[in-house]
Amino acid sequence: MLKNISLGTYYEGTSLLHRLQARTKLLALVGIAFWFFLANQHNWNFAPVLAATITVLTGIALSHIAPRIIWQRLWLLVVFMLIGTIPTLLTRSGTFKAFYTLGPVMTTYGTMRQLLLIGGTIFLCILLSSLLPIPILHSLWRNIWLRRLRIFLLLLTLAAFFFLWLIHTQKPTTVYPIGPLIVTYTGVWTIGNNFVFLLVLFTSSLLVTMTTPPVALIEGLTMLLAPLRRLKLPVDDFALMALIALRFIPTLNEEIEQLIKAQTARGADLTSGTLMERLQSLGMLFVPLIQGILRRAAELSTALEARGYRSEDKQTLLYEQTFTPKDFIVMGLLVAVIVGTVLL
Repeated sequence: MLKNISLGTYYEGTSLLHRLQARTKLLALVGIAFWFFLANQHNWNFAPVLAATITVLTGIALSHIAPRIIWQRLWLLVVFMLIGTIPTLLTRSGTFKAFYTLGPVMTTYGTMRQLLLIGGTIFLCILLSSLLPIPILHSLWRNIWLRRLRIFLLLLTLAAFFFLWLIHTQKPTTVYPIGPLIVTYTGVWTIGNNFVFLLVLFTSSLLVTMTTPPVALIEGLTMLLAPLRRLKLPVDDFALMALIALRFIPTLNEEIEQLIKAQTARGADLTSGTLMERLQSLGMLFVPLIQGILRRAAELSTALEARGYRSEDKQTLLYEQTFTPKDFIVMGLLVAVIVGTVLL
């Protein structure tokens, strides 16, 4: 799971995206966000959605980073977005027109209580079976997809018993209509447009961090924010904090992995046992993890002081140079695509 955190992780390469200036990629990211805003102003205009999809797929191809690596960092966001589609599809805000009507299905509160009780009990039993110290179940739940299924089983169990509590005062013979559930044109367009552009924006941010060294990224951000110095804003201090935070993410992952390996070598089992045993095992990692973080922060502070770092002094750029023709070509193509698709 820790390997799927890509912020602050740079993949070396010589692709076109790697050779672009950090400012070009940051400006492109801002342009895509602006593109998202403009596309939301026109309903049922598929040109921006299609162009944004092609743009991000082209960026993945030009980065020479395996799509599998990108997907490992996207799947969780896709799952949460799919879960959030249900209330969005049923919204009736604005001038609503029915796209599809489901129901109504007539039932009784007694039947609903029985179904919720049976379903919640089944989900709870399946969830608890993953915590039992039985060899067969333990080997079965080692499957990565089944482990990921536990969070959804927990949500389904909580939802079933929550609705059971809501209707427990109703008479069993009272009719309970389910629906009608109306899927609106507004909901379909909103969820489709937002789904595509949020994926495009998140994937674009992944490509920026994965094809740009953190120092170059902060240098580009500092140069773009340079006009704010006239307003007496601490641009250089902000850049230093952003760089430290960005670089500290893989450092923190490395610290956690070392602690897990050390505890495993001492005989600790962090992936099996009862819920209380797992919590106790995770508690053993908390104190040394905080100590390691504070130790690394102190070492970093000492290193900065020993090198005489002063944020108010003029900084020497290591990566950022003047714009090259390929930077202007990429920015020009992106602007042309944004303007062309919005005006269609």
